[in-house]
Amino acid sequence: MAKIHMVLQGKGGVGKSMIAATIAQYKASKGQTPLCIDTDPVNSTFEGYKALNVQRLNIMDGDE
Repeated sequence: MAKIHMVLQGKGGVGKSMIAATIAQYKASKGQTPLCIDTDPVNSTFEGYKALNVQRLNIMDGDE
């Protein structure tokens, strides 16, 4: 069974990317293949973790 772990918070700078990267690295160390997605429309920091192959997903396409 697949599990989804979401790291959410409306405020910036609280460590969402760090927590998400830590969870992904832990899962990878256990032989799992995490699918990492960054949806931050302003500052996609999580996408910068190249070793995790983070995918960028634009969920606000067309919204100004």
